[in-house]
Amino acid sequence: MDSLKTHNQDIVLVAPDVERDAPISVQWLEGAIGRDTLKLMGNTDENNKPSTLEAEKERVRDFIASKDQLNWMIQFKDKIVGSVWVSLKPTDYLLAPSIHIMIGDPAARGQGVGSQACSAVIDHMRKEGSYDYLYSRHLVKNTPANNLLKDLGFENLGEQYSDSDGLSWQNVSLGLNNSLGIN
Repeated sequence: MDSLKTHNQDIVLVAPDVERDAPISVQWLEGAIGRDTLKLMGNTDENNKPSTLEAEKERVRDFIASKDQLNWMIQFKDKIVGSVWVSLKPTDYLLAPSIHIMIGDPAARGQGVGSQACSAVIDHMRKEGSYDYLYSRHLVKNTPANNLLKDLGFENLGEQYSDSDGLSWQNVSLGLNNSLGIN
């Protein structure tokens, strides 16, 4: 997968690399900050555990091999700080294509990295031209995710709902057929 440039020269989306990214992912998922990150992404306590190097290598290999996703790592000031991906197949809860992001490095949060990364992916999807809408979802209690998606032009799609784990979610959509992102 090709890299994507953002409007900020310090932020570039690059192809995943097993040897580079797996050890970084393990670090992101360690400790209390890792637990909190995964909770904000919708992982319940039973699924919210530290990862291993082998598990992360397998995850990155899956990113690289997947035909159902577009995957990039987020590089900020020459350091990998997160990942952004587009799922090309719908799930029980979310239409496709759907964008997802994780800023794993807490030091990169609040600096516009997520906004720049998502904007680059949105631009890519618009240029690709195969889809009318891009979808996403966020935990209702995840205010930063809600604000990010609203700032990017996503609008609520339907009512809030609870999944099988009892978590409250909001689906959102963004029109891709015009530069304003109006649905």
